[in-house]
Amino acid sequence: MDLNTYVVGFLLVLASGLLSVLGLWVTRKVMDFEKLRASHDVGGYFITIVGTLYAVLLGLVTVDAMQQYQRAKEVTAKEANNLVDVFILSAKLPPAKCTEVRTLCVDYADQVIATEWHLMGDGNACPMAQERAINLLKTLLEFKPQNEDEKTLYPQMVQEGTDFWQNRQSRISMAEKGVPAIEWVVLIVGAITTIVFTYFFVLDDLRLQMIMTAMIAMLIALNIMLFVFFDYPFRGDLSVKTDAFRSVQAIFKEASEH
Repeated sequence: MDLNTYVVGFLLVLASGLLSVLGLWVTRKVMDFEKLRASHDVGGYFITIVGTLYAVLLGLVTVDAMQQYQRAKEVTAKEANNLVDVFILSAKLPPAKCTEVRTLCVDYADQVIATEWHLMGDGNACPMAQERAINLLKTLLEFKPQNEDEKTLYPQMVQEGTDFWQNRQSRISMAEKGVPAIEWVVLIVGAITTIVFTYFFVLDDLRLQMIMTAMIAMLIALNIMLFVFFDYPFRGDLSVKTDAFRSVQAIFKEASEH
């Protein structure tokens, strides 16, 4: 989904309501009114079971998607913070090594914002950003501390570099994550089954029942839409933004001016 995510979502929800009403109208045309009324008692037990099972399923997948979105924001923030910590700690390194580390930090942040963030919408990573991250970690690991200040700060710098790499890998992994086909099948079939079960209950006022059925269908569609929005944390209008890395860029710029 792109910039018209909300428009597409609105149209899908509206279409769900209209299709559910159409299905109800067809059911009334092809099935005997009195037979439908006679099935109320038995149908009531079935729809309770089906509705409860589907509500639990839909609630679980939606909550899981929202938690995944929150984890993506947290991992991104941690990765940016680790990068800043490496940049700041590098001030205690020899001038040449400090310049090398800081250059890699700046280049990495620039690549992530300019290139990688757009690629993550399609579940991809930027090879150049990946290369910068690897080179930064290798530079830290290959450094041999000489004086006491370097020996004191070196373990912390390596730890920050390691955490930076792990958080980066977690972020890329979340961007690559998609909804398995079987999960979509279960959600769609469950939604259709739940809505169709409402057709076996009849009200004397067909218009009132159409309104109620459309509301149920649209509510289910809204929850599925919410699931889609949050299950792809780096795609669409609700995606995780580059704010954390833009703050990193501002810190790097301020440090270079002093």
